[in-house]
Amino acid sequence: MTSMPPFRDRSIAGGVLAESLARYASVSGVVVLGLARGGVPVARRVADVLDATLGVLVARRLVVPGVEDVALGAIVEGSRRIVLSVAAQHLGVPARLLERLATRERVDLERFASLYHAGWPLPDLRGRVVLLVDDGLATGGTLRAAAHVVRRAHPARLIAAVPVASRWGLERIAPAVDDLAVVCVPTNFETIAGAYQDYAPVSDDEVLSLLGRRRLRVASAVRDIGDRLGIASSWTDRQFRDRERTISIPVAGGTVRADAGMPPRAIYESAMQRTDHVRGLAVLAHGAGTDRSGFASRYLAGRLRLGGYATLRLDLSTTSEQLAGNGFRFMFDLPSLVKRFADVCDWVAREGAAGAQRMILVGARAAAAAALAVAGRRPGHVRGVIVRGVRVDLAADAVSQVRAAVLVIAGADEAAVRQRDALLSQVRGSAEVVKVPHAARALDEPSAVGFIAERIVGWLDGLDRWDRKSARRPSRS
Repeated sequence: MTSMPPFRDRSIAGGVLAESLARYASVSGVVVLGLARGGVPVARRVADVLDATLGVLVARRLVVPGVEDVALGAIVEGSRRIVLSVAAQHLGVPARLLERLATRERVDLERFASLYHAGWPLPDLRGRVVLLVDDGLATGGTLRAAAHVVRRAHPARLIAAVPVASRWGLERIAPAVDDLAVVCVPTNFETIAGAYQDYAPVSDDEVLSLLGRRRLRVASAVRDIGDRLGIASSWTDRQFRDRERTISIPVAGGTVRADAGMPPRAIYESAMQRTDHVRGLAVLAHGAGTDRSGFASRYLAGRLRLGGYATLRLDLSTTSEQLAGNGFRFMFDLPSLVKRFADVCDWVAREGAAGAQRMILVGARAAAAAALAVAGRRPGHVRGVIVRGVRVDLAADAVSQVRAAVLVIAGADEAAVRQRDALLSQVRGSAEVVKVPHAARALDEPSAVGFIAERIVGWLDGLDRWDRKSARRPSRS
C-alpha cells in the first residue's frame, strides 16, 4: 500500500467505483448486491449513482478464533456449501473442523439475514445484471461463495465490483463471474483496511439505514435459530464469542506479558459463574527466538480453545528485556526460564484461572526444556507437556522427574529424533513422538501448522479418554 490510503471511507470508495461502472447506468433492471456488512456502504453509493435496485447478501468468513485475519472459507445465506480458501487447503484443515466453524457462523448468518431481510426479500435476479459489491477483495473466498449463490438465481450477467483487490484474489474470483470492476490493485497488497483512512466496523443500524429499513424485533427469531442449531442463544451475541485479552504476570526479575483466552461457551458460562466446559489450561510459552504473536502460536491457541481449553500465550522474556532488546540473553539460561515459567504456573493457580487444576504446558526450543523442568517439579498440577523444536536436551536432568504425559513434535528431517527417543524413555509418564512430514526443524511452516494442531488436539482427547477409563476402574484394596 502507499503511505496515504486511496480512499477516505467506504462511501467515497463506492463513488469512485460507480464511475468505473458508468456503462451500466443506461441498463434497465440492474441489481446491486452489497455483501453485509462492509460492502453495503459501498453498494449504497454505487446503486445511487447508477439508479439501480439495492439489495443485501449476507456472508460469513470461517476463521479459527484468534486468527481472524486468515479466512479458511466462507458461507453465504441460501446455501449449505462451504467454499474453501487456499489457506484451508494449504493448512490441511479437516472437514469436520470446517463444518464445526460453519455451524457457529450459521447462527450469525441467519441472525443477520433475519434482521436485514425482515419483510424485504432478496430482489428477483433472474435475467438481470447483478453487481456483487464488497469493500475489498483479499483472497476472494467470500466473493466466490457469494457468486456461487447468485449464479443459482440465473442472472443474465454477474459482475464482481470492489474498490481494492489483490492480484492473487482477482485471479481466484475471475472464473466465478462474467466481469470484474476494480479501482485499485496495489503492487504490495497487505490488507483491505490499508486502503481506507476510516475502516471502522459497520453496525447493524448503519446497514438498515443504508437499506432504508428500520430495525424490527428479532429476538425470538434469534433464539429459534440457536435452538435449531443446538447452540445456546447467548452465543449469537458477539460479546460471548472467542476473544483474548493481554495481561501482565509478575515473575522473578519483572513482569511478563501473556494473551489469555477462553472457549466461547466457557465465556458464557463464566458470566453465569460456571466454568464447567473448560477442559484444562494450555500454557503456550515462548522464549527468545519464538514469538507468541506469530501465526503458529495464535492458530494453535485458537484450535485448542475450539477444543474446550482455556489458553495462555506467554512470553518468558520480561517486558523490560524486550524493550531493551536483550531478550536473547536468556535464550539458553534454563534456570531463569524455568523459574519464570514456574512463577506463571503458580500465579494462575493462585488466581484460580479456569482450567488451572489441569495444566497443559506447551514449549518450543528452550521453552520446551523449561516446560519439562516445570512439569517435573509440579507433578500434581501438570497433566501433559507438549514440546517441539531442538532444545529438549537442555532438560536432560529434569526429564526423569516428569510424571505427566509428554508429546514431542519433531520435524521429519530432524537428526535429534533418536536422541529424543532415548531421552524421553526416562519420563515416568507416557511419552510419544510425532513426526511432521516435510517440516524442517523450526516446524513453523504454514503447511505444518494444521497437521500439528490436529495431532495435539487428538492427543489431548486421548488423555481425557484415559482419565475417564482410569476413574471408572475399581481400586484395589
